[in-house]
Amino acid sequence: MVSGTTTFRHETLPMSLRSLRRGQSLTGLLVVLLVLTLLTALAATKVDLTRYRSDAVARRVTLVFVAASRAARQQRHAVLVVVDSAGKRLGTVHDRNGNGRRDPSETVAWTLLDATASILDPPRQLAGPAAHSDVVVFRPVGGAANDFVLYVTTDPGAPQAWRAVQISRRGALVKFWRFDGTHWARGRS
Repeated sequence: MVSGTTTFRHETLPMSLRSLRRGQSLTGLLVVLLVLTLLTALAATKVDLTRYRSDAVARRVTLVFVAASRAARQQRHAVLVVVDSAGKRLGTVHDRNGNGRRDPSETVAWTLLDATASILDPPRQLAGPAAHSDVVVFRPVGGAANDFVLYVTTDPGAPQAWRAVQISRRGALVKFWRFDGTHWARGRS
């Protein structure tokens, strides 16, 4: 010890002062957590989740169409994709007899879309030919029976929430589109 100065080491502090120090650090930690929680809450309100939900629905539709096209080529028989707008689902039917329709002996494998999804006509449609049908037929030799566009959204009132999945007859190429309120742009799928 040097005369006139007193040094405290952690081990020599009385128990009451050590617990006071821990209480201060805990209080500081709680204040920091509270500030981070408030900042996160403010940031989360600015994130528009509708856009991401619509992308997820369109990607699910795209995957169903791509899988049906692939199955038709690999299994060498037509595969139908049935659109059930009211049920918010897509059905895949292996058309083994090749008549282009679902027969009672052919089962349907349903893929449910998001509960918030809607299959509707958009405020503005894609340019080009599009069939308005509830069935897409994928041929075993590749390609689809017709051009087809399916419009989906998770919020019909929000223009940016509209998505389109387009199938071209040649090669059954599946394209994913986003609507920005004025025009359609290719999306990455």
